[in-house]
Amino acid sequence: GTEKLAIFGPKRGRRGAELKVMSAVETKNPGHFTTNQGKYLCDLDWGTDQYPLTDSELSYALGKDGVTRRKLARASGCVMEYVGHIAYLAGNRVERMRARDYLKWLLKQRNGPVRVDELQDRDDVTIVRVPAECIGYVTGNRGSVLRQIEEDTGTFCFIEGGGGQREEEQLLVFSHDRPGRDQAERIVRQLVEEKLSEGQRGGPRGFGGGGDHGHHGGRGGYDDRYDRGPRDDRDYDRGHRDRDYDR
Repeated sequence: GTEKLAIFGPKRGRRGAELKVMSAVETKNPGHFTTNQGKYLCDLDWGTDQYPLTDSELSYALGKDGVTRRKLARASGCVMEYVGHIAYLAGNRVERMRARDYLKWLLKQRNGPVRVDELQDRDDVTIVRVPAECIGYVTGNRGSVLRQIEEDTGTFCFIEGGGGQREEEQLLVFSHDRPGRDQAERIVRQLVEEKLSEGQRGGPRGFGGGGDHGHHGGRGGYDDRYDRGPRDDRDYDRGHRDRDYDR
């Protein structure tokens, strides 16, 4: 038999709680909610999209303890939950579109660098130009430093692929939250300054411009959490926050 579960509260919170329950039920009883379900894009302004995932995609998009899923949810502002092998994306039309884009770019990273078209038309990205010699310092061992920046600022970040040898690379910082992007930019700029000052004692310490289509943020103090010590980053991400629906 079945029982009825009543969920009270605002619409976003109710939908988030419902999807968590659905995920738990699907784990115990595979197919209960997902049999005959596939890709679905809702036509309404507020609704839920469905995006099927393969086994390998699900593992990568989930991350250790679900941290990668939470990262994409925070950055996009969309409620995101995986029910079986289907990603459920709930929110308004813009939030769902952001979540689909972020998930698509994340999965593409498994096969190599990702290039994003029409960046100039987006209002959820800050571009930070990083000298090529500083890329390893900014990203850290197996991406650990960049993952920590994402965790602390609620952003989704990656180096845009362009091919060939270049003096500068573009670090793309995505989030619906402008203050979070600004904070991530300040941290990255501080790391670049630190690296350049180490390699060019007494020399010029400037580096390429960047920002949110011309915006240049200020600098913040360096945080020693962004060290480059060895870390195990096999699951793509680390962290234990779960603030998907706490808006």
